[in-house]
Amino acid sequence: MRLIILCQETVLAEGLTCLLSECVDEISLEVVGAAEGGEEGLELATRVSPDVAVVALQLKDANGVDVTQRLKDEVKNIEVLILASDPSTEPLREALAAGALGYVTKDVEKDELIRALKSIAEGKTYLSSEAATALVDSTVHGDTDGDPVFSRLSPREREVLQLLAEGLGAKETAQKLCISSKTVDTHRRNIMEKLETDNVADLVKHAIRAGLTTLKT
Repeated sequence: MRLIILCQETVLAEGLTCLLSECVDEISLEVVGAAEGGEEGLELATRVSPDVAVVALQLKDANGVDVTQRLKDEVKNIEVLILASDPSTEPLREALAAGALGYVTKDVEKDELIRALKSIAEGKTYLSSEAATALVDSTVHGDTDGDPVFSRLSPREREVLQLLAEGLGAKETAQKLCISSKTVDTHRRNIMEKLETDNVADLVKHAIRAGLTTLKT
């Protein structure tokens, strides 16, 4: 199994690589690359053609759900394992809809990681116990987390929202996404209109509820 890691947290990526190196006796795998951002990760995946991409929900210039969708569209025979901060049901549903086969949290242990990778290799869905429980609870009792208006945004609007929520200005956001500042302003206006708000603080709250950023209110 050829595997890449897309994660903006260097320490986490290195720790995951070390954990994976301990799994080689139980499952044949090789980490063939890593990237911090979505565009960099897509270029890497296209170049090395991995079997599996481990994708964090928050990346340097994009969110993991949208990157998952592009990986599935643009890279042949790739499967995706999402690495999340917590088992929130809205990002989980979005990730599965985008084509991810696996969903585990960042504190995943070796044995569970092996189970997840083996399931993905067999084309089966794998959810961590916490994620599965949260999904069942939300189905039975109604969703209590996430942000339903998140689905109104386009993939590019989600990327802009993530970067703005993390404190970047229009110019910095434009540079990261390789678009003009004017286009960023247009996206921001559209986002505010769709989310029915006129201030950045509310945008940050929406981004947190949607799992686009780990910032706290």
